[in-house]
Amino acid sequence: MSNILITGTSSGLGKALAKTYSETGYEIYGLSRTKSNEYNHVECDLEKVYDISYKLSTLLKDVKQIDVIYLNAGVLGDIDYLNKIKLHDIETSFTINTWANKIIIDYMIENNIEVKQVVAISSGASQETYTGWGAYSISKAALNMMMKVYAEEQPDIHFLSLSPGPVDTPMQDYINENIDGNKFKWKKKFSDMKENNTLPNTTDIANKMCRLLPTLKKYKSGSFLDLRKL
Repeated sequence: MSNILITGTSSGLGKALAKTYSETGYEIYGLSRTKSNEYNHVECDLEKVYDISYKLSTLLKDVKQIDVIYLNAGVLGDIDYLNKIKLHDIETSFTINTWANKIIIDYMIENNIEVKQVVAISSGASQETYTGWGAYSISKAALNMMMKVYAEEQPDIHFLSLSPGPVDTPMQDYINENIDGNKFKWKKKFSDMKENNTLPNTTDIANKMCRLLPTLKKYKSGSFLDLRKL
């Protein structure tokens, strides 16, 4: 049986990925802040980086191989002009979106767990940002570069940064419910997709990822890919 590790499995895309892969015969290992009894799971707040290795040792006891890791968990963080965002809040975005993922990868390497493929869920905002998305965009751009570095240093593992595009998740709900559309004009784009039911749902995106996964290794390790173009 193939093993898959997914972060952020309590909601959104991570939850859909866990469900999709469990239905295709994978053994699921999940990390998220909310407990789940549907598969192998430990509660883990990725902001508490000092807990991650211990949580992984509990979750992956006796596991020697992981076929795929989806580094899915992430936060949008504060939306405001970059000069208005406190460094502490930017550090929180980096901790969850970037550094927690480093700890997970390093745990695998240091504990000799064979990993075939790592897919870091990135964002188009790491390439072209929106006003007010500074902390998110910078942390996701750093995530992309981190995958490139690991690709160079760990040639036996295939690394990718993958942007799913806009998806109907709690992040989209937050944008629609809390962002001032008069201050940030880009909100209309997301609100229109929500109102017109043109936001892809998490199940469809998870199914597409699952279907395309075997073909992703044809791309150079460390690449950034946009799921919408695949």
